[in-house]
Amino acid sequence: MTERIPREFIQQLLARVDIVDFIDGRVPLRKKSSNNYFACCPFHTEKSASFSVSQNKQFYYCFGCGAHGNAIDFLMQYDKLSFPEAVESLAKLTGMTIPRETLAAKKSNINPDLYELLTQVAKYYQAELRHAPLAINYLKKRGLSGNIAKDFGIGYAPPGWDHVLQTLGKSATHKQQLFEAGILIKKDEGGFYDRFRDRIMFPIHDRRGRIVGFGGRVLDKGEPKYLNSPETPIFQKGHELYGLYQALSANRELSRVLIVEGYMDVIALFQMEITYAVATLGTATSAHHLQRLFKHTPEIVFCFDGDSAGRTAAWRALLVTLPIMRDDIQIRFMFLPDNEDPDSLIRKEGKTAFEQRIQTAATLSHFFFQHIGTQTDLSTTDGRARFVKLANQHLQQLPSGIFQTMMLAELAKRARIDVTEISAPKAATRSSIKPNTARSPSSLRLAITLLVQNPELANRMTEALPSLDVRGFDLLVRLVDIIKTHAITTTGTLLEHFRDTEEDKLLSKFTHIEHMIPDTGIPLEFLGSIARLKKLANKQMIETMLSKAAQDGLSPDEKKYLHELIQEGQS
Repeated sequence: MTERIPREFIQQLLARVDIVDFIDGRVPLRKKSSNNYFACCPFHTEKSASFSVSQNKQFYYCFGCGAHGNAIDFLMQYDKLSFPEAVESLAKLTGMTIPRETLAAKKSNINPDLYELLTQVAKYYQAELRHAPLAINYLKKRGLSGNIAKDFGIGYAPPGWDHVLQTLGKSATHKQQLFEAGILIKKDEGGFYDRFRDRIMFPIHDRRGRIVGFGGRVLDKGEPKYLNSPETPIFQKGHELYGLYQALSANRELSRVLIVEGYMDVIALFQMEITYAVATLGTATSAHHLQRLFKHTPEIVFCFDGDSAGRTAAWRALLVTLPIMRDDIQIRFMFLPDNEDPDSLIRKEGKTAFEQRIQTAATLSHFFFQHIGTQTDLSTTDGRARFVKLANQHLQQLPSGIFQTMMLAELAKRARIDVTEISAPKAATRSSIKPNTARSPSSLRLAITLLVQNPELANRMTEALPSLDVRGFDLLVRLVDIIKTHAITTTGTLLEHFRDTEEDKLLSKFTHIEHMIPDTGIPLEFLGSIARLKKLANKQMIETMLSKAAQDGLSPDEKKYLHELIQEGQS
């Protein structure tokens, strides 16, 4: 979605917002220096103020947890919004309108009326529950209180084929919308009938709290036991997680998320004050589910039955996790006793004992090697060789990083071999600031640092940058070009141009490097670093031409040019 919102509009939007005033409205700031304001970080727990907001850079950075960005990033982190949602929210705040063609590009098949319609459907089901003693008794037997049922918006779809149809589908338009939202089913011979009948109804919310679908459970025997809304323009089962909206609402920070199997498990845990459980919607956990959770929590605990089926499901979840695993994330696997589910177990042993199970759940590494180990005999040489082969083919899926290195080291330890004997995964793409043919000079790092922190420095350059064969120099050239082309004046706006690119994280690191240069000396230091880079480029060209002269000789024009370069280098 980011490319559908014109960069020019985003630049204008950020120019309208003073990040200090904007953040101060949500997190009280206090001035500590001429241009910087501080507060305790809103993204992690701390006692001393390490959250810094720069007026000049229009950028924030936490020296404790590393959270950083411009006003759009703050909204994304603080209000848990997507990029388009944050842009829309900021645009409303400033009175700006996102270009019409951009709004049209956003999932044009979504009718915003569907959200309101599903809210009306949920209210209808909730009203019906008050007059359904069998449904109320069922919920009471399951141990649910009236308050928790209200908090989760639980309702009841009465028996019969057309209750919702008759109540909310009074016009052809409403019938069609109810069909699009998955509430009605079309008859082959024409007309519609209710999808959900004689079921306890669980509204499914997206992360913004909008109802996007329903899950229905039969009261007595019947198939299917659980029936979910079908895929619709506003509901994709592989994307949504039941209970995530409630968990985010109940917790400013989610230190962990517990993934369970059913609606009742989530609600029962919530009632017992474990307010961080979510459930997938009749599908296996997907990479999309996990990536969404990674935005909100550093720890995910999968909860499965302890039987063979549960362990097989856990292994599938582990395989989904491997390609997107990060060094700052912890994954655990919790296996339940026989004939227990989270609902029954927490009521039996209480919150404290249940959370103790969560805290002692198997780590990803433990479960991984345990599972692979059951397929081989580690007491034999050929068994250990097979163990390495089976494990390594999965470890190749891990992104390069500390966790991958440690997993390979653990594999080597268990197989009783040196880690160098294990075929290494594909090398990670090196950062663009690392050298091509030579070590990146300190002048280049200083120039990029000063330019990222003070984009207006680009306008002090009167000559174009030369060609220099050092990795990272092309990034400096791009920075200068972007700043001049788009008249960028702040760090926050500059980094917005690199959102979702390979350079994004790299440039963010330059925003908070302490260079200890006083403000009045920054322009001179920047131009000095550029001059040193030009000298290095000059020297590199001289070496190239001398090499050519020794091998193939130089033309008269090339000899003249070489002479000029040498004279320039001596000046």
